[in-house]
Order: sequence, then C-alpha cells, then structure tokens
Amino acid sequence: MFDDALGMAKRCTEDFRDGVRDSFGLSIVTDVLAPILKDIESLRALNEEFRRQATTIDRTLEETRAIRFPDQGCTR
Repeated sequence: MFDDALGMAKRCTEDFRDGVRDSFGLSIVTDVLAPILKDIESLRALNEEFRRQATTIDRTLEETRAIRFPDQGCTR
C-alpha cells in the first residue's frame, strides 16, 4: 500500500523537479514535496513494523493455544 504511494509520489516529485525553472519551484520541492516523501517513507516503515509485531503476536497466540495441560486433559 505505502510502496505504491511512495513510488507514485517519487515519480510526481521527479516530474515536477524536472520542470522547475526558478527558486520558487525549487522551494516547493524542498519545503513541500521532500517532507511528504519522508512522511510516506516513515509510514511505510511503521506499517512494516506493525505487520511484524502482528505476526509475532499471532504466532505467540497460536503457540499458547496449542499448550496442553496433561493433568487436566484439556487444550487451550
């Protein structure tokens, strides 16, 4: 999801940067577009970490549910 957004934002930034002819246009790249790219990259990294943590939690829950209590004869 964020990979697509980042790729599109990078392409748009490059296209805009290629057409810049003055300091105002350059300031848009520097002050607006570059921070947006950085934010998208941060969101992508946060999403990846969230997915890793969710996978770890799911795995731990699965292992916990598989524990058998031999003296009680039940599975939880």
